[in-house]
Amino acid sequence: MPEPAHSAQPLTAPDTRPPCLATIEPVVAGDRTVVTCRGEFDIGAQELQPELCAVLDLSATGVHLDLDEVRFCDCGGLNVLLSLRREALDQGKTVTVRTCGPVVGRLLDLTGARELFMTGTPAHSGGSD
Repeated sequence: MPEPAHSAQPLTAPDTRPPCLATIEPVVAGDRTVVTCRGEFDIGAQELQPELCAVLDLSATGVHLDLDEVRFCDCGGLNVLLSLRREALDQGKTVTVRTCGPVVGRLLDLTGARELFMTGTPAHSGGSD
């Protein structure tokens, strides 16, 4: 039997956001917080933005990012990092990449964003680029 032309539709749209396949683990280290990031930083990592901003808010001078365990990062993940940096600058704080593996290192180099997250010492790249 054919479906009626005006079949019942759900009142709410299904959640079509991509899942977040990344995690963060913040640890206070003096006046800064070290945030270890793991997993895949893509468009789904936007779900971490409120948590990252909360960590930034609680730090005195900003955050150090350890990105060695990020196994995938695209422009969506980079946008999350850039948004965190922008928020830090608004608060008079900084966000630095303390360590990163080849995946993140290549993206930072290709986009010219590495210098935005640098301090006086270069970030370690785990492996060859």
